[in-house]
Amino acid sequence: MNLFSLAKSFPTEEHALAYWCKVRWPKGVQCVKCCHDKCYLIETRGKTGKPARLFECAACGLHFSATAGTLFHDSHLPLQKWFMAIALMTEAKKGISAKQVQRHLGCAYKTAWYLCHRIRQAMQEPNDVVLGGPGQIVEIDETMIGGRVAGSGVFAGKAKKVKVVGIVERGGSVHMQTVKDGKKSSIKPIFYEKVDADTEKIVTDGNPVYTAIIPAFQHEAGNHRAEQKARKPPSNQTIEGVFSLFKRGIVGSYHKLGTEHLDRYLGEFCWRYNRRGVQPWMFEMALLSAAENKPLPYKELTKF
Repeated sequence: MNLFSLAKSFPTEEHALAYWCKVRWPKGVQCVKCCHDKCYLIETRGKTGKPARLFECAACGLHFSATAGTLFHDSHLPLQKWFMAIALMTEAKKGISAKQVQRHLGCAYKTAWYLCHRIRQAMQEPNDVVLGGPGQIVEIDETMIGGRVAGSGVFAGKAKKVKVVGIVERGGSVHMQTVKDGKKSSIKPIFYEKVDADTEKIVTDGNPVYTAIIPAFQHEAGNHRAEQKARKPPSNQTIEGVFSLFKRGIVGSYHKLGTEHLDRYLGEFCWRYNRRGVQPWMFEMALLSAAENKPLPYKELTKF
């Protein structure tokens, strides 16, 4: 959903609230405590004195907001601003920085940063997603994120690099996550968790680590040096293209990422990449995921 469509669909906060309630409770509002299906909309005043719309449960008498218990929990931002931030993040192919979101929404940077991370939490794939399968070709590779910092030497820059492993189906989905190192002990668990055992072919860049992990009848090890001399595209160009796109996002949008949050940024990129064929519906998908996710407290986000 682009910003023009968003403005037309939700001209007021009431429209946004009604749509959010429909997404969260398709069969009608239910109490967040006792799940009773008779709840009444009431108007009161919040802690800041501003009017607040709450629901009152007819059974237990609990007062709760439409965002209670979701990723929007305890947020004082209007739903219209939440919806705009979601639209911006789902439409931005290479991501959008919290500073840019701050300028669009007209809020404090800390608010925008926290807002983006909560939306990013909704844009994560389920842990049980598996890539590959019968007739599928999967590519695996690693890359390094980060590097030299001004005022430090080359070796200090190398020590700051974070290794990321990527797995992608040709013409399909991708999964990326950080690993401690490129050793067999770090990559093997991810391989067995994320790659279907019946995958027809698994292509790598010739790294000997994969020889000990991937069965020989499935493994196709490329040779980048020979491919470059022959001026042929690399055998695992799909995953290398994914890495390139993510790094361009860092350079052009974020400029710098905290390593403690890198996996969440990787998950956001993969979520958006995996839904590139259904982009018009990505806003609704992210909104539904936000309704189903548990709250992400600020202290938990900044505990590192």
